[in-house]
Amino acid sequence: MGYKHPSHPKHALVICAKGDYENSQCTACGASCNGITYGCKECNFFIDYACLDLPGKVSHPCHPPHPLSLISEAAPFTCAACLRQHHGFRFLCLDPACCFTIGVHCALPSPPIVLHEHCHVVRFFDQVGREKVEPRLCDTCRQPCQSSVMCCLTVDCHFALHLLCGCSSCLFPHPPCHRERLKLRAPMKQEEEEDDNDNDLVEYCQACNQEIEATIPVFHCDNCKYIAHVKCLFSQAKRGGMKLKIISTEAQDGEKEVNLDTEEEKDHVETFGDFVKSFKDREKLELEDVCKKRVAEIIKVLAWRKNVEGSFSNSNSPFLDEAFLEFRNNLQLGIEHSTSLAVASEDDRIVKMVEYKVTQKLAPVLKEVFANYGDVSAEATISSEAKNMVFIMLCGTIRSMATTKIADVSESLLYNWWKYIIFVHLSKFKIQFAIDRLKVVMRAHYNLQDRNNSVAKREKKIMDLSEEIKVNKKKLNELEKKLEKKDMTVKRERGELPVDKNLMKAYLNNALAWKWER
Repeated sequence: MGYKHPSHPKHALVICAKGDYENSQCTACGASCNGITYGCKECNFFIDYACLDLPGKVSHPCHPPHPLSLISEAAPFTCAACLRQHHGFRFLCLDPACCFTIGVHCALPSPPIVLHEHCHVVRFFDQVGREKVEPRLCDTCRQPCQSSVMCCLTVDCHFALHLLCGCSSCLFPHPPCHRERLKLRAPMKQEEEEDDNDNDLVEYCQACNQEIEATIPVFHCDNCKYIAHVKCLFSQAKRGGMKLKIISTEAQDGEKEVNLDTEEEKDHVETFGDFVKSFKDREKLELEDVCKKRVAEIIKVLAWRKNVEGSFSNSNSPFLDEAFLEFRNNLQLGIEHSTSLAVASEDDRIVKMVEYKVTQKLAPVLKEVFANYGDVSAEATISSEAKNMVFIMLCGTIRSMATTKIADVSESLLYNWWKYIIFVHLSKFKIQFAIDRLKVVMRAHYNLQDRNNSVAKREKKIMDLSEEIKVNKKKLNELEKKLEKKDMTVKRERGELPVDKNLMKAYLNNALAWKWER
């Protein structure tokens, strides 16, 4: 398992955990690794997911005379677009008379954008470039495209569109902390004579905290007053491997849904129901085998409860420790756990995230798992299709835990989370982070539900005893010092201490000096 990259043929690249690539730079673009990152830890080679599959050739608006070819060998160079020194991959004009070179960051400055009026994905450019070239014409207004423009980089395609021409009546995907979608606002018209009150109105980008000039377009939300530079939002969205889609106002208002998928994608839409039906006998047997192991694990937990005096410290199960003690004790109360956690519905659309498939609503969860913990399924021996199902179960459980308030947690819900976590664990996925999260939720739940407040009292008693131990240790040290001092005094009086001749001579000289002074 792994990805064979032409720039690193020695070893296959795998999805790395955050601790592996932190403070490292992407070999392709030179930026700090962030988000989903592939790498070879043995060679200290890392590359962002956004840079993993760069196009071999692009038709770039900064250099319209010739197409640019990708050179996937890291080397120092000066980018013709930003005029800065870089070290990484680059796009080069192979015409000896040009020698035009541009870095990956400037050549592909944003995530791919899907426009319903164009057959290829496009890229957003805050500025087209420094080289004096004849700019492309906007497909809508037929005016030169020099800034805030979306361009197609497909060779022999010269499509370009001003951002305002393409999005002036559209809404754009909003950060996940807001429910609404961001709307593009055109630059404010500056009157020749402005009132003093207008001059006091200063807006700041909530992405970079810099002042927003009145002469540039911005994205904003009328509902929560969020506002940000266009280039800041594109920069934030660059990593992660998912395409951005411009959504029409009509679709947002619910009047008319606009399908932005290409014709090829329309013919291959897969739902969760289709995904489950496509399982072959091998995948079914693999998942059934894990189900049997889960039953055995639950029986082990129930058997432990009957033998409370026994030790669980030697067990290799992460569900037989003190953190799960109260949960196991509550299992005997006969909680209702007949219904299972609904991690996906039959009509949920299946999308590809890196090497795996999950439902569309679970894709952001899987993206976070990959970015922070790497490929947690690397040691699993089950097939790829079975892994996809386990990932759906894992991400569905994480999403359910993250979106449920502690006050709404029930014993039945805890049981279902635990049951799914067991399944994922027994599939040989490395999910200690999810197990730890479940422990935190369980502790919070029982602290809240405990009417007698016995858990809080027990914790307070532990804190009081710990403080008492500190005080007693301090007293013990003081007593030991006093005892040692007293013991020395007794020995000195008895003449049991060894005599230091030099010290005695010094005492004698001092005594003679005092006597002479008299």
